[in-house]
Amino acid sequence: MVVEAMQNRFAHLAIAVFLLCAAGAGAQGSSVPAPVPSAQPAPAPASPEKAPRRMLFSMEKGTFSGYSDDEMVVLKRSFLTALADAEGAPVPIDYGSRGFPGSQNDRNKAARDAGADCWLVLKIGGFRGSPSISVLSYDLLYNIKSLDFSVSHPEAFSMLDIFRERWDDVVRPIVKKYPPLVSHAYSRGPPAPVTLTIHGAPGTEITGLPSGRLVIGSDGSASVDLPSPAPYSFRAAAAGYVPSTTRMYLDGQTEITLDQARSPWLRLDAAFLDGFFPGASANFSIPSLPLFARVGFTTFRVGIAVNNKDQVLASIPLSQVTFHLGFYVSPEDRSTRLYVGAGALLRISLPPGSQTFTVDKLLPWGVQAIAGVEFPVSGKLRAFVEYSPSFYFTPDPDLFKVSFGKDSGTFPYITVPPTGAIDLFEARLGFRWVL
Repeated sequence: MVVEAMQNRFAHLAIAVFLLCAAGAGAQGSSVPAPVPSAQPAPAPASPEKAPRRMLFSMEKGTFSGYSDDEMVVLKRSFLTALADAEGAPVPIDYGSRGFPGSQNDRNKAARDAGADCWLVLKIGGFRGSPSISVLSYDLLYNIKSLDFSVSHPEAFSMLDIFRERWDDVVRPIVKKYPPLVSHAYSRGPPAPVTLTIHGAPGTEITGLPSGRLVIGSDGSASVDLPSPAPYSFRAAAAGYVPSTTRMYLDGQTEITLDQARSPWLRLDAAFLDGFFPGASANFSIPSLPLFARVGFTTFRVGIAVNNKDQVLASIPLSQVTFHLGFYVSPEDRSTRLYVGAGALLRISLPPGSQTFTVDKLLPWGVQAIAGVEFPVSGKLRAFVEYSPSFYFTPDPDLFKVSFGKDSGTFPYITVPPTGAIDLFEARLGFRWVL
């Protein structure tokens, strides 16, 4: 019976996870056709000494795209027009209507062959009434993935008035990541040393520079000698701040200031236990550490019925309060983060006809371990899947088992004599809002 219970509960959970992640992946092209130069006019250089970047560009259909091939051509022209109108934007080199190379090496080669120093793939996915735009870009000069994000369009593209579409959510990050460079950025001339002063939060640790590890002092600055001109990429991490990666082309500058954002202190969850009982929780960050404390509440008063063909909804006069301490295994600047934790739970009951909550007599309390993964959805909204096996204290395991009914056919717990019951099949999935 335990195996059957596991199959039923994880079948519901698998369906819910599939729906949660359905829009995650897009199709990749496999052929490698010759690039076709874009018909869009190149923007003027930002200054006499600087020239715009050169970008190999491709627009493709993403998952569940509701737009036809002809409409994709119109959307591409609209985007290229908006990009060309942006000051300091890179010059796009249109790859054509056939599929973009699938591997990074092939994409890098295609960009070099086209005379570009970076490439960008833009995918239009989602449903027609609420399309999503996915952006992936690689910078060949810095040898790093520079853009990887998705944005949701609030409504369907107006095809009759598409050239009024500004594409600001996409164009602005592109222009920010690919500003014009001095003309000799593409040369191999001998560099000369320059003393660069970096300003930021005291205690910030900087890694990735050829000079080695650097720490910003109590005065909020640190200095380092670097060859110039040359491209650099480094990571800055400080307690209480989100780690950040800075990419720059050093051309005689003597000072830069880090863009450091405070770490979020609160994350709010809306989730379903096992995919069919609703709950909410608040996760409080512990300053200067990758730790969090969580208070959660799950109700069994309303949920999706399991193994009952006559009812869609189930109602049990129980609720569960949880208290957890945990820590993030993955750094804060990772898009996908793993975390683990443990804590206690308390089950409370509101019997029919009563107006007073009482501690449940069959399963009054227990302990719970958690292991989860969260990944970005849009902006500050993230999705998560969490495995949470639990040990419940029960004064009468046999009575607890009988409470499921002789004809229920399932008992999703493993009894541990004399006073315990284990639920190995418990999981939560939902969304997390980062504040």
